[in-house]
Amino acid sequence: MKVGIFLSYVGLGSNLLHLSYCHEIAKKYGPVSVVTICKNLEEAISDDPLIKEVIYIDKYYKRIFDIFKLSKVLKKYNFESFFIFYPSVRFFLASKFLVLRIFILILFLKKKFASCKNCSKICKRKY
Repeated sequence: MKVGIFLSYVGLGSNLLHLSYCHEIAKKYGPVSVVTICKNLEEAISDDPLIKEVIYIDKYYKRIFDIFKLSKVLKKYNFESFFIFYPSVRFFLASKFLVLRIFILILFLKKKFASCKNCSKICKRKY
């Protein structure tokens, strides 16, 4: 199963902090693809066995009109499941057009999400 995880953080440190959640998802579903807007994340986690690929999106994420362009970019990767850690309407709608299952971390559940073990329990909300 091809699983994608969207990390909407520009800085390398923020992406690396959320990498533990990505590892828990990868232990459950197998190696995952990380979609990010961070330029240098690929060099930082190039030798990670649980991350299959890092997809850098340099445009199509700033305006609401870029939803269709973003869905064309994501369509190339044929994701079956897509995890969105920071709720984004643009990425939700763009992935809704082509992904079978979408999991979103809800804002008010972030306190319960502090433990990596709760990751698969909380992200069970499907759209």
